[in-house]
Amino acid sequence: MTIVQKMRAQLGPAMKSRDAARTAFLRYWIAQLTLGTGEDAADADAIKKMRSVLKEAKSGVTTFTPEELELLREWVPAGLSPEQIREALAPVADAVRAAPKDGMALGVAMKALAGRAAETEDVKAAVAAIRAS
Repeated sequence: MTIVQKMRAQLGPAMKSRDAARTAFLRYWIAQLTLGTGEDAADADAIKKMRSVLKEAKSGVTTFTPEELELLREWVPAGLSPEQIREALAPVADAVRAAPKDGMALGVAMKALAGRAAETEDVKAAVAAIRAS
């Protein structure tokens, strides 16, 4: 079951319980994640779109309310914690230290974390800690 199908399944109960905020949230995201052909967006694309909204909200630029952002967090899988990032980078720590520039070290780290959700700022902090040691 895709994310959009799960949202559609939750829409009916939200409407019946007269939960206006959840109903509006679900309607908005179902519309955003339904392609022009009527097909649902792939889960990876849906999560990417939702993560971008959360990232914008962190920077302070958003039109979403705090309640809507909290509902959105329910749908986005949790990313790696800073501790998990450091653990995942342990095998490539020597390559990170050996990189001539910070940008190259970050590239090594991002390749090691490919396919896993991690905040760039947390990865930068972990790379800085590895390079400082």
